[in-house]
Amino acid sequence: MIVEKEVGLGEVFLREVTSIRNLALIVTFTGLVFLSTSIFFIAIPTSSGFFNIGEVFIYLAALIGGPITGAISGGLGASMADLALGYGFFAPGTAVIKLVEGFVVGLIFHYGRKLPSQIKNFSMGVSSGVLVSISAFYVKEDFVFGFSFYSTKTFELTVPGYVFLIIALFLSILILIVITFLKEKGEMALACIIGGVFMVLGYFIYERFILGYPTGAAASEIPFNIAQVVLSASIVIPIVSYLNDLGILRRSQEKEIEEEIEIPAK
Repeated sequence: MIVEKEVGLGEVFLREVTSIRNLALIVTFTGLVFLSTSIFFIAIPTSSGFFNIGEVFIYLAALIGGPITGAISGGLGASMADLALGYGFFAPGTAVIKLVEGFVVGLIFHYGRKLPSQIKNFSMGVSSGVLVSISAFYVKEDFVFGFSFYSTKTFELTVPGYVFLIIALFLSILILIVITFLKEKGEMALACIIGGVFMVLGYFIYERFILGYPTGAAASEIPFNIAQVVLSASIVIPIVSYLNDLGILRRSQEKEIEEEIEIPAK
């Protein structure tokens, strides 16, 4: 006889951090997030931030290991990279922002099937609305972006604000298509996008209200952070899908199946 036993999320999270497999994943992905963030990055002088590919391994940690794995790997690995690169003033914000990002991505992907479709559609709409709203707010402004590798400045580029609105509208349509027609890949895309929105907004709020940057300086990092989300998701989704097709990975479940053997009476 097969009995389905409901397991609360709290118990699921506890199992995730006490599992030897997941502990190994947390250690491994924390190191990978740290290395990918600190070895390759492009400084953004207008905001004192930098573009990096750490999101790739935060998303992998969350999609493969779960929300706790993604949260710890993202928050710890990325904040350590900030400290190592001399961006210590970003480290507290990074620890919280990347922790939330990794947790949200893992939570939505692994346990989102229990969420009603209305909530998923609402989340998709909010994510697209945030992108378009932020872009529309700055549509009449011009942004000057400077690129540099470490301390060596390479060039500056002026981008009209309406370009970001066009990109946001394109991404919103792309989000709708991917999530509607690609099933599990769409679920991964939805998880990465919603987690990415938390990251984009988190850094804007942290720079504007905690570090006290001017609005333009804080907003200048938004396109780079959006690019990190889109690039990372486009890399991670095919990798996880391929591993799933090979049967190497198995999505976490909300229910535990217990087998009970009944001995027939003689």
